[in-house]
Amino acid sequence: MDIHITTRHCEITDAEYENAVNAARRFEKFNQNIVRTDILFEEIPLKKSCEITLRIHDHLLVAKEAAADFSKAVHDAGLKMERQLSKVHDKFATVRP
Repeated sequence: MDIHITTRHCEITDAEYENAVNAARRFEKFNQNIVRTDILFEEIPLKKSCEITLRIHDHLLVAKEAAADFSKAVHDAGLKMERQLSKVHDKFATVRP
């Protein structure tokens, strides 16, 4: 899995970078077929946002969240992405008659 972390109009610390990488690696337990993970940090007035984009072979999943700091935004966007990954897994795991 490729992990790409970019920033727009801001700078992130090493701890925030490691937090984002750990969040991306956590997605592997939900789906082993992840091709690429893009994490975009953006700072807008009074808010800091994080957008996570996951590419699986036939799907593109996006989760975006804004918060007061980047660590909270990464955590919340990660939870949204985990829900989406579990839905995709359940979709392919169920047998349809």
